Amino acid sequence: MGILILTKWSIPYINKFITWSKEWAKNVDKITANDASIENLFEFFRSNFNNMIWLLYLTISAQIMVFPGVIIKYLYISLQVYMIIIVGLLFTKANTTVIDTLDGLSKKYSDQRNILRLYDRLSKLIPLAKRCLEYAIYIATATFSIDKVDFIAGLADYGPLFLQIIGIIFMSRVVQEIGHLLLEEVLLREGDTDDISKQRRQTFLPLFQSCIKYLIYFGTGIAILYTFEIDPTPILAGVGILGLTIGMGAQSLVEDIVAGFFILFENYYLVGDFVEINGVNGFVTGIELRTTRINGGDKNYIIHNRDVKDIVNHSSYSSAVVMLKIPYQVKISQVYEVMEKVGKKLLENYPEDIIEPTTIGGVEEFAENHILIEIVTEVKPGKHFTIQKVLGIMIKEAFEEANIELRVVNHVTLSDDQPIPIFLKPLR
Repeated sequence: MGILILTKWSIPYINKFITWSKEWAKNVDKITANDASIENLFEFFRSNFNNMIWLLYLTISAQIMVFPGVIIKYLYISLQVYMIIIVGLLFTKANTTVIDTLDGLSKKYSDQRNILRLYDRLSKLIPLAKRCLEYAIYIATATFSIDKVDFIAGLADYGPLFLQIIGIIFMSRVVQEIGHLLLEEVLLREGDTDDISKQRRQTFLPLFQSCIKYLIYFGTGIAILYTFEIDPTPILAGVGILGLTIGMGAQSLVEDIVAGFFILFENYYLVGDFVEINGVNGFVTGIELRTTRINGGDKNYIIHNRDVKDIVNHSSYSSAVVMLKIPYQVKISQVYEVMEKVGKKLLENYPEDIIEPTTIGGVEEFAENHILIEIVTEVKPGKHFTIQKVLGIMIKEAFEEANIELRVVNHVTLSDDQPIPIFLKPLR
């Protein structure tokens, strides 16, 4: 009876202490991001700690009342297993709380001048860290619980093995992210390279990152085999023979990889270049060992490297060329005056797209009823179609205002290619 009274008397005071501890933990770091996890942790501890006290009361009471030894033994085992499970679940809750707290502190004190500036790049590992720690706690809890039950205690020997595997997987992911981050820090430094070098580094970065990823995957697999005391040498030999057999049958894959190496190391094109490959125009968004990715505006093209045949690289500039057929009765000086105004207006409207202002190339031809004048505007790669259309409209409107009759034949010249004729219908 005395134990029962003591138990009922102590529980309210314990609950008050838990509530005070919860509020103190919320306020100690002045971070609100972890308040929800702290609340869940202490509420879980409160309810289960009360249950633990009552189970302890039953166990002690059974011992005082001289219950059979078997009952007392299993009551003690039940109490121990329950305590282990509760502690494990508490660690699981605390895991979330601690990680959220560290996450908040890191974001609070990180800036561009210290090493914590890299934290934002690594913060995507937080969900994985939570899951790995959670699984590790579950396995440790199950291992300690099973060890208390005699007839299944042998299964507890596998617990440390699974813990090692979780640790290996998590560390491999961390090493992979750090490797990618270091590559980006080294290859994509600001201010110490020209545009071409930076573009080349952006091209090779995905390749290096892929190599790091697959090397880490390979090392992770070897480490897991060693964890189970399995010699990987025979397995690697078998995999090598199997890979050779598959490689002989997968000629297209080998052709893609070989072509990818030639594209990368002979600089046919780089990420960010505007190219024409097999009749497809667009910006190169990615070069991998098997494929090349091209963004063609409203479409994304994926071309196997072995299929890359005809390559035209327009990475330097593109020229929008407009050919004007001017009647002989129109004064050339008037045409020059109108085109100067058009060129200035075009440059004002599209300063980011135009490399060199619109110029008149001179008289190209003296025909029977007209002379042919070439108008050239150098624009950034990929902007030629837009500028060419806008320029055609602006020329027509400007010549209509000046009461000059003309016939327009438009061309688009890409780098050093021959002009491609594009005929624009007169605007009405």
